[in-house]
Amino acid sequence: MLKIVSHNKLIQTLILFIILGFPIKSFGNPIGIHSIFEIKGRVTVQKKQWKNFQNASVGLTLTGDDKLNVAANSSVKVYCSNTEIWTVKSGTYNVSSGCPAGIPVIRLPNSNNDTLRGDGQTEEALANLPYLITPRYRYILTNTPLLRWNAVEVATNYTVKIDGVNWEIQTNKTEINYSGEMPLKEGRRYRITIEADNGTSSTSDSDKVGFTILDEATQKTVLDAKKTIEQQSLSAEEKGLMLAKLYRGYELYADAIEVLEELVKQDSQIVSVYQLLGDTYFETGLPQLAKNPYKKALELTTGTENLSGKAEIQKGLGESYYSLGNETEAKQWLEKAKTSYEELGDSSQVQEVEEIINSISGS
Repeated sequence: MLKIVSHNKLIQTLILFIILGFPIKSFGNPIGIHSIFEIKGRVTVQKKQWKNFQNASVGLTLTGDDKLNVAANSSVKVYCSNTEIWTVKSGTYNVSSGCPAGIPVIRLPNSNNDTLRGDGQTEEALANLPYLITPRYRYILTNTPLLRWNAVEVATNYTVKIDGVNWEIQTNKTEINYSGEMPLKEGRRYRITIEADNGTSSTSDSDKVGFTILDEATQKTVLDAKKTIEQQSLSAEEKGLMLAKLYRGYELYADAIEVLEELVKQDSQIVSVYQLLGDTYFETGLPQLAKNPYKKALELTTGTENLSGKAEIQKGLGESYYSLGNETEAKQWLEKAKTSYEELGDSSQVQEVEEIINSISGS
């Protein structure tokens, strides 16, 4: 999630790398994540930063330090970071006891997650721009990516360019596949520009967005894991969630968005689907698109005891509104998130949310 205060020097360095066109290297060892699905009966989870066990929810992300408590005559399945499935029966367990350590395939993204747009650009202004939706940031797998952008109400035609390949095309649609006639080179960063016939341009949204072809060795890792997930005995929603988490771990955000948007079209009722879509929009600099998935996710928590999900979604909404310059709405959601985190006993998140609220208030 966005950490709005205190990282100015790091952000400047990252932006410099982006502007110069160099891929940002990942630092440190990747953090493996595991996910809950197929809950039967009563299952609770305690993360090390929580004071008590909380009800488990489908799609909840775990690390090896977390604990599971499975009541009598209950069970849960955990999708481990090595793509193996752990079926957990009654008892209390450290997650590390069933999902062993090792080089993770399913992992947290390693990139800086600060939004790619400066705070305060309003939804009204953005609605009039042909801003890029995908592939907006980081990596792609294919040489013929689908390019998608915002529809400008008063525009009828768009000119689309990819810098670095001398490619330009005109269309009256809001998406088009790059032909691949001029192959994209591995390791090089490309920038897409969309110009509408009313004179507006995607560069007015952000001139920092761009993508890079994932290196061949990492592509193989991802595609092998994708094949494994697709062949496992999982529901369509479970497969989609795990594919999205796989893609996000390698910063293949456009692929993650595509999978999650398809689950939304199928009217998924899983909170994590909408929450993860909101997170991915937000992390790629699209807070205006993040709001609706977050609100749907929050709606799905109604009547449940998914306190951790509720807190994270409220925080995501607060950060999204803050990025869009709506400070009043941002503070309202962040105050709700703070209350939820206090109930969880997550002091580090309480402090982080307080810092954002104080930043908004100017204190």
